Amino acid sequence: MNLRTITSRTVTSSSRRGGADTRRPPVAGRRPALYLAVAAAGAVMVGVLSAGEPAVEAAQLESVSVAEQLGIPAQPAPVAQDELIAPLEQLAASRSERDALQAEAVAAQAAADQAERDRIAAEEAAAKAAAEEAARVEAARVAEAEAAAARPGQGTAAATAPSGSYKEYAMSKVGSSSEFSCLENLWGKESGWNPNAQNPSSTAYGIAQFLNSTWAGTGIAKTSDGYRQIDAGLIYIEKAYGSPCAAWGKSQSSGWY
Repeated sequence: MNLRTITSRTVTSSSRRGGADTRRPPVAGRRPALYLAVAAAGAVMVGVLSAGEPAVEAAQLESVSVAEQLGIPAQPAPVAQDELIAPLEQLAASRSERDALQAEAVAAQAAADQAERDRIAAEEAAAKAAAEEAARVEAARVAEAEAAAARPGQGTAAATAPSGSYKEYAMSKVGSSSEFSCLENLWGKESGWNPNAQNPSSTAYGIAQFLNSTWAGTGIAKTSDGYRQIDAGLIYIEKAYGSPCAAWGKSQSSGWY
C-alpha cells in the first residue's frame, strides 16, 4: 500500500472528527522563533556597521595625510587687509590720473581757442584802423586835387600811371632802404610779390595776401592790379604797425601780420 495514501486518509479522518491539523504547529509555538530570527538579523547588521567604521576612519586619515603631503592647508589662509585695499587704491589713483589728463586737455584747448580769438580780434582792429587811414588819405587827396584845380593856370591833368617793377614802385613809396628791405622780406614770404597769388585755404589774395575783410578796411577794392595792391598794403601796415619793419617782426614771431 502507498504510504502517502495512508497518511492522507488519516489526516482526512482526523479532520472529520474535529481534531487539529497535525501539519501546522500552533501560533503560540511560532512567535519565539520569529523573534530569534529578527534578533539575529539585527546582530548581523550591527556587526557589519561596526566592522566598517575602522575602514572609514582609515580612509579619512589617509586622505588627510595625502593633503598634507601635497601642501594643501585644511583651512584657507586668511587674506591680508593690505591685499584687499591695494586694488581699490590703484583704481582711485588711475581715476585721478585720467581726471588730471582730461583737465590738462581742456585747459590746452581753451588756451588755443583764446589765442585764435585774439588773432581774429587783432586782424579786425587792424582792418578797421586801415579803413580809417584810407578814408583820411582819400579825403586828403580829394582836397589836394580841388585845391590844385582852384589855382590859376592849373588844369586837372590825369595822374601819371605807375611804371617800373612792383618792388621799384614800393621802394618809391617807402623811401627808406632799411624799411623796404623789411617789406621785401615780408611780401616775399607772403606771395613772392605775385599779384595773382591765392591762398588755397582762405580768401588771402595778392602781393600782401589780404583777406576780403582786410581789403575792405583799406578803402581800396580787391583788385589784381599789383600797384593798387601795394598801395593798399602800405596803408594797412602804416595804420596797424607803423612801419614795414614792425610788420615783418610780427610776421616772424607769429607767422602772420
